Amino acid sequence: MLLTIGGLITCYGQTDYAITSKGDTLRGEIKILPTDLADQVQVKINKKKKVYLCTEVITVVQDGVVYKTVKFDNRFRYMQLLKSGFLSLYGFRMPQQSSYDGRYLQTLDGRGLEMPNLTFKRSLSKFLEDCPTVSERVKNGDFNRNEIEKIIDEYNTCLQFKSTKRNAEVPSSTVILTNTQEVDNLMKKVEEAPDFATKKDALDLLKDLSSKVYRDEILPNYLVKELRTNLKDQPAFAEELEKILTKAKK
Repeated sequence: MLLTIGGLITCYGQTDYAITSKGDTLRGEIKILPTDLADQVQVKINKKKKVYLCTEVITVVQDGVVYKTVKFDNRFRYMQLLKSGFLSLYGFRMPQQSSYDGRYLQTLDGRGLEMPNLTFKRSLSKFLEDCPTVSERVKNGDFNRNEIEKIIDEYNTCLQFKSTKRNAEVPSSTVILTNTQEVDNLMKKVEEAPDFATKKDALDLLKDLSSKVYRDEILPNYLVKELRTNLKDQPAFAEELEKILTKAKK
């Protein structure tokens, strides 16, 4: 951003910018402010400073380095984006440190895992189980912790192949619409049913299911598992759910 004042040209953060949760781009001098509850970022434009929560500004680019808002350890914080894809790798600040030496993995569906040390093979292979070939290689020790970027590349290639294959077999829009309506009908029945212990969670999960079915997406394992858990004590709903899952992408 160039500003001409009294014949002087002042340049404010031409390469630095922030993107809000609404999609607006803020260009200026950027300063990340770590806090105990939720990180903040200060944006200075035209000598005016404004501080935003990391839930308000979700992307920060500073000196060419990208930082994203990530929920981790029950709070939101800025993490340095090191590698992106179906599975992304982030760097985060360890306690009492200013550098981003911690490592955190997060999938597009929101699942996350702090890079394990002692339980590397067991924890990571379970985390990547939706791609059995990569999961098994990690479990068997074909990769070590220092090869995490290679693991991510292979996992993302695996997910890309699955996505491409399924897109080539996309059912007609009529089938998708029918499947979505079945989810919405189940959601309506659950909503009208007498209260039960997991009703609210079940409705939230069904909303997520409906949006994924409508977009013809692969259902993440965690969603299927949680839906079954939340409806297991409601036999009629559980049976209807299984019929829907049989038709959906898994």
